[in-house]
Amino acid sequence: MEQLFELRPRKDLLDPTFEGYKLSLDSLPVYKHEVPVAVEHLKPNEEQFSFQHVKTFGLHNHLIDDPWSDEVAFFISKDLQIFKINLHSLVSQSPEFKSVWQIPRYLENRDGWFNASLSFAGPELAVVTDGGGVLHIVDTGVRTPTNSHLWQAKLSSEVLGKNDPFKITHSMLNATESNQSETLSVLALKVESIDKVESQIALSVFGCSEKETPFISCLEWVQYEHVDGHWSFKQLKRLAIPHGLDYASVLSPGKALCIIAREPLGIIFDSNKDVAAPLANSEIMQDETETKIAYTWTESPEEVTVWMTFDKQTSKHDLVVKIESQALKVVYKNQTYLVGELAHPISVGSSTWTLSDGKVEVILSKVDKSLSWNHLIQSDLRGRKVLDAETAADYESVINMGMKEGQAESGGRPPVFSSEQLEECDDMPMDESCIFRFDGETNEFTHKAILSGQLLFFTQSAPGLAPAFCLRHDVDGLIWQPMGDELEQSWGCLHTAALQALGYIQASKEQRKFTVAPPNMTYAALCDAFSHIYIYRQSNCTSTGVEMVHRPTGRRVGNIARQQVLNIDSTEECLGALATNSFLLLLTSSSLFAIRVNSD
Repeated sequence: MEQLFELRPRKDLLDPTFEGYKLSLDSLPVYKHEVPVAVEHLKPNEEQFSFQHVKTFGLHNHLIDDPWSDEVAFFISKDLQIFKINLHSLVSQSPEFKSVWQIPRYLENRDGWFNASLSFAGPELAVVTDGGGVLHIVDTGVRTPTNSHLWQAKLSSEVLGKNDPFKITHSMLNATESNQSETLSVLALKVESIDKVESQIALSVFGCSEKETPFISCLEWVQYEHVDGHWSFKQLKRLAIPHGLDYASVLSPGKALCIIAREPLGIIFDSNKDVAAPLANSEIMQDETETKIAYTWTESPEEVTVWMTFDKQTSKHDLVVKIESQALKVVYKNQTYLVGELAHPISVGSSTWTLSDGKVEVILSKVDKSLSWNHLIQSDLRGRKVLDAETAADYESVINMGMKEGQAESGGRPPVFSSEQLEECDDMPMDESCIFRFDGETNEFTHKAILSGQLLFFTQSAPGLAPAFCLRHDVDGLIWQPMGDELEQSWGCLHTAALQALGYIQASKEQRKFTVAPPNMTYAALCDAFSHIYIYRQSNCTSTGVEMVHRPTGRRVGNIARQQVLNIDSTEECLGALATNSFLLLLTSSSLFAIRVNSD
């Protein structure tokens, strides 16, 4: 059970006397530069029609900042070159765009791929994907404007599936406790058809079905190990998030995740251990005289047939059937029902399983047809060998009776009221997002808080920290920093800054595509898909121009919060936005705009 915690704002960061923003007509220097190679924004194909696809493609930010260097920024061109931008050069007539690496291109046709993405895991390490299934670990060297070091790929992997599109959401490099090796954690987002997701438990546990959720978001947590100069795969965990992912990050030192999403969600796959509830030894090693039967089976010279009976409403999404050359595993929802080594090898390619009216039939094709099977699963006495299907049907009544008795013992009584008796005032909203801490060692959610406000945006934090996120609180936007696990106190999120009235303002901007803020939080910028930019300077911003005076009293007001509106000279869609303490950067397909927001 998760430990509930609260997001408690710091009162000293709130301003209850805030009266609003004053419109400023002061002009801001805007520098427009043509990019060396155009930027291409991929869009969903005809088969990617879910809201989760639209969100993943539509909100992709093509400008990437670097937590380890505030003097550079990056973007990926249409031919998959990664360009480094020297921010100081943007005020000159000769901006510096340097190609630092060419992402290998294995296929010319990128239909159905996600947009290429880049994440910096350490001061000299990055992870890159072409958006089409290949993950690259890249040595970048020190990423300063003057460093001419070209990047080098250290490992290219298709661990997430060949030609399966994904997007990198976060990465982090951590040294092990012995400091003899390093662990790289990468979070990748995939949106897949429910039938293609590899899972160790049934997806129906999370309410998934082809009718309601034909696509499902999966958060892939991949870990690599760096020992003696070599990178190697370490572990893969997969979390199912049916209603879509809003935020995900790795918490230092890389043993837990912070996730913002709607329930239900949970882990469905772990490459190092099974996440399904195991069978107790007492269930497998029961006495042969007992009448409790879990499955029946029979054999012919060519094949072995296994029957199992479940509730008649059981669908294929309630089951996970894994057939291997000498092993069989059946999981019903999140409970292992049958698992173990088969008596003899089978041919996986010609073996299959079917489901009809709650009855599962597994057909295993023998490799050696001269062998007779004395048992199905080694040391599992819950099965009964029968002569044929008719004899197996006689045992079904016994199995069904045992299931009904089990339901009765577990409280399977009729409800004391009907949902039709509920009135509108009794209805509870089910679309609330929550923030979770997921522990990678126990595969459980340890902490949970219900978000009372809308998630507005997230932004980079200091090196080694998870990205911060902004939530609406009343009319304001509050910045929250997820804590690392090094602290001895109970885990939570720290309130670090406040953007006055941003929640109220953002709700009124229907054409907004990006919301960004710099590390010092002196302003926030809302960027429409086309042309319009809205900048909201906070009262603590020193670059406010003329000092204000309160006319009735003559009192000097000092710094005030101001709003500035800009129209960008471009008809192209905004593909990326990035805020630094001095510049606001906007990227279109062919141009980069640098707006000098602060001169200090």
